[in-house]
Amino acid sequence: MFARRILLFDTRYTPNAVPMKSLLTFTAFCIFTLHASAIDIRPQMVIPGVHLGYIFNAGISFGGELSYSPFVFQMGGGKTATGIYGNATWFYSKGELYKQTWYRSLSCGALLFSDNSIMFRAGVNKTLLRWGINGRNKTRSKKVTPELDLSYSPTRQGEYVGYRIFFPGNACFGLDIGTASEAYAAYRYNFDRIAFADPAFPVFFGAKP
Repeated sequence: MFARRILLFDTRYTPNAVPMKSLLTFTAFCIFTLHASAIDIRPQMVIPGVHLGYIFNAGISFGGELSYSPFVFQMGGGKTATGIYGNATWFYSKGELYKQTWYRSLSCGALLFSDNSIMFRAGVNKTLLRWGINGRNKTRSKKVTPELDLSYSPTRQGEYVGYRIFFPGNACFGLDIGTASEAYAAYRYNFDRIAFADPAFPVFFGAKP
């Protein structure tokens, strides 16, 4: 039912029904299983990024992110890295009280990064609204809610297109959406330029191992 509601963008969904412990336990289990067959540890795999997108039934969004995925594994015919990420997003919504209202979403969680082209992230999210004169008042999400994020880089040069879903509904003052479905474009720079290099082709992203 949870998956069905996500696919149908059911705005009646409430965070109270989220199997938070199950989601986090499953993510931790996947990472632990992969770590058991680790082939490489690359502490330089730091990936900052910026993104610009649109949240359906709300408005534009933008923000910054930072990922750290030092564990690289051989999976099938390619390589996959795992690690953690943090993300800050500002997004616009009409709201119920103000004509122009900006919200801030903060999230963190675990990620899988495959062959420098596909990134899957699963984590938790909180939404914040500043309101009143000079933004002196602050309202936060009542609960931490989950988020899922899948993105793809067709060029493997750092440009990504992605889709993210999170649930700020029943969370913030005046927010008029229960499910935030975001399509976005991002640029992510991987400081480890050869982490996914094919040994048969040592030159990768203009760098040599």
